[in-house]
Amino acid sequence: MSYTPSVNIEFEVGKEFNYIVTPNAQSVLGNIVSSYQSGAHSFTIIGTYGTGKSSFIMALERDLKNNGGKLMSNGKVFGTSGFEFINIVGDYAPLSRQLAHKLGCESSNIFEALGNLCQSLKKRNRFLLIAIDEFGKILEHAANNNPEQELYFLQKLAEFVNVGSRKVMLLTTLHQNFSAYAAKLTDAQKNEWSKVKGRFKEVVFVEPVEQLLYLASQQLEQQTTSRPAQSSGEVVTDLAKEYRIVSKEIEPATINSLYPLDAISSACLTMGIQR
Repeated sequence: MSYTPSVNIEFEVGKEFNYIVTPNAQSVLGNIVSSYQSGAHSFTIIGTYGTGKSSFIMALERDLKNNGGKLMSNGKVFGTSGFEFINIVGDYAPLSRQLAHKLGCESSNIFEALGNLCQSLKKRNRFLLIAIDEFGKILEHAANNNPEQELYFLQKLAEFVNVGSRKVMLLTTLHQNFSAYAAKLTDAQKNEWSKVKGRFKEVVFVEPVEQLLYLASQQLEQQTTSRPAQSSGEVVTDLAKEYRIVSKEIEPATINSLYPLDAISSACLTMGIQR
């Protein structure tokens, strides 16, 4: 069994991976689809580290590309016959520079290049999905370097995407709320920050600890490690439930599959990694 603590949406989209669909992932997808149909095209997916935001984007793109899969049965809800993707992993640099690199144009010509691309795709009845992972790095750079200029570009990008006639969507991921990155700005700059934030529909991506433990157990089950009798493990699990370290609804099979970890150590480890 291979394992990686994170995925890169720029380099690993075509890579096969075993995505386990959770109720949270289904809820997030449903929120995005319904919001898109109501007119929102720019989204910020907010969730702590390690909850699977990048994997969610990869699974979504794979299903759209293959016209259906585990997460999404088909892409017909977007009203097109095919999809194109621009994937960016955020860096401490202007977003205009990173997007221009992807489009093969100068930073000053980004919206002209995007407009031409959208027109070309529209003629072929195709949909453009722009995904920006680690969007927080871009926001941190914006807050520390020419905030007005960087924010204005983000505003123009969201406004471009949000035009109802365009078959385009912008998905970004953050580890914390959009406003949290503006802590060092002046009041005037914070007001501009809030205005830009309003251009993005926020979607909370929260996997409960029990769900993350279930995902880990599904991977560990593939190993051949023998597991001892769980008499002592049951005592620890009962204590974990009694003191609300884990939910009372967690399945015993999930805990058993996490051996050599028990209910308390696995829950604490998971919460520690998230922090």
